[in-house]
Amino acid sequence: MRFTRTNNETIDDATEDKTLVRLVSEGCEPALNELMRRYKHKLFAFISRYVKDEDAAYDILQETFIRLHFKAETYSPSYKFSTWLYQIAINLCRDWGRKQKVRQFLSLDATIADEQGNASYHDIIADPGGNIEDLADTRQQLHILDQEIDKLPHKLKTALILFAVEGNSQEMCAELLNVTPKTVETRVYRARKILAEKLAKNF
Repeated sequence: MRFTRTNNETIDDATEDKTLVRLVSEGCEPALNELMRRYKHKLFAFISRYVKDEDAAYDILQETFIRLHFKAETYSPSYKFSTWLYQIAINLCRDWGRKQKVRQFLSLDATIADEQGNASYHDIIADPGGNIEDLADTRQQLHILDQEIDKLPHKLKTALILFAVEGNSQEMCAELLNVTPKTVETRVYRARKILAEKLAKNF
């Protein structure tokens, strides 16, 4: 894939993200398309697992790239681009979650979403000691686990999804969340501990 600008600046797979963001800020549409190509699948996977609503995930993904388009000039090259982009998506996910809580509170017909058991967290939140792995053997248990993950504080939920579900390293999660690897480790541990305690009360 290669695009050529009128100033003879080219865009290909080797072009650095930071260069592409600069080009986006200058109005280069091919640069935006290239960044979308590079990040849309991973971002959609993360957003989908966070909101568990495909339509909402598409909307949030689209809004993430819209904000990239309009806010490209605010990006600082001192930060890794993926960290900056994920922060946009994470903030949009958090805002979506807040709006959902308000809607549920105001709705007399609020129902619990997703009883299909499509997303199994069986292998991802297991306590290092292994004492909660057997708690997710049935669809009902998976549904309860899914609900409890949804109730986690935003910072813990985000760290758990990025590390345990997405399979990113602690170092990568730290970059995306703009925290230290130790903070990621602590948040994931706290998330697992909360889930273990919640599940122990149900079974």
